[in-house]
Amino acid sequence: MQRPKVSRELAYLIEAAVLPSGHQSFEIEDKPFDPQRFSALVSWHQIRPLAFEYVQAKSLTLPDNVLKMLREFTLGQAVTNMAFLGICVRLYNRLIDNEVRAFPMKGALWAWMLYDKPVLREFGDIDYFIGKEDVSKSLNILLGEGFAADNYRHYLLKEKAVVEDYLDTDYQLPLTPVQEHVLQSLEIQWNCTYPRYCYNFTWDELAGNLVEFNMMGKPVLVPGMEIQLIMMVIHHGGVEQWDKLKYMADLLRLLDKSADSMDWTYINKVAREKGFHKLFAESLGAAGYLCGRDYAKYAGAGSSYPSEGFLKDILTHWENERPSLKTKTWRIFLYNIKYRDKWSDKLSIVAAHIKYLTYWKLLWHKISWYRNGPSGETNRDRAVNAVSGRQDI
Repeated sequence: MQRPKVSRELAYLIEAAVLPSGHQSFEIEDKPFDPQRFSALVSWHQIRPLAFEYVQAKSLTLPDNVLKMLREFTLGQAVTNMAFLGICVRLYNRLIDNEVRAFPMKGALWAWMLYDKPVLREFGDIDYFIGKEDVSKSLNILLGEGFAADNYRHYLLKEKAVVEDYLDTDYQLPLTPVQEHVLQSLEIQWNCTYPRYCYNFTWDELAGNLVEFNMMGKPVLVPGMEIQLIMMVIHHGGVEQWDKLKYMADLLRLLDKSADSMDWTYINKVAREKGFHKLFAESLGAAGYLCGRDYAKYAGAGSSYPSEGFLKDILTHWENERPSLKTKTWRIFLYNIKYRDKWSDKLSIVAAHIKYLTYWKLLWHKISWYRNGPSGETNRDRAVNAVSGRQDI
């Protein structure tokens, strides 16, 4: 593969996000460094603390306003991480004490599990995976702790005729504080993503072998690194499509820390059974390309990974940012049709989207909610989108 060409700004950010290896994967454009573009890109990629550490280590010259932004954000993130740690463990213990099957996940966990300095990982909320049958109980407990679902989701969850359909077709529930709180967003999940993308795992598949992990001396039970990797590839790759350097920074740190000790036979078996082994191999190949390590070998893949198109798409999004959409349903659908393993896997995704339209009671309640909302035409549009599958509601 011919070495891709990237801007000087992106080259710096890739080097900031990738663990030091001395490997240069790209040609750099012969253009002057633009610090304002660097500032915009670092915010988009959500790696400001990593970039600030890199700027200091490399003595990179930046305008005072850009350097001030990086410094202040990094200091604020350090305070936030420490505050969120205490909240994360406290709420986890409340759930466990009330016999709710739960474990912390994603950013709040990975900051402590994967990064030598947890303050270097940007995140803004706390996520828990909850056993599907325990969702209702968990909501009552979290309400007692000051976090509630929005009116729309509260409405669906209280409608006995559709609550099971809602849980069967969705995967997450964002909660917000009922009063002023340092934590502005808390999310519970009971699946890895929308079931219609066919990355479905039961609680037992994910949590059948929990291990103790200390978050700054405070023990929590979480899935081992094999499951962490699987969930990361599904979310960062299958849903977010590696659109930001933050996602690749997570993957590289997990692989650097645990690649030599993980059960790759198990990981590859699961990826094949769930129909995303191609995406898995592409993702490991891209990670290896960035740092000069052969991670694709763990997927049993050769030098053909990452494919030129896979890497080109990632770099294009990194360089130019990705257009913001009201809903990413169609984008995710097309991506998974492209990168899932077999035609049977792709057809399963199509069939699952068609099946979603058969949940007529649920769709009717969704339409009714938005038709009766206060904002008129906007809500009618969202109601139509709910039926068409274009709206992630």
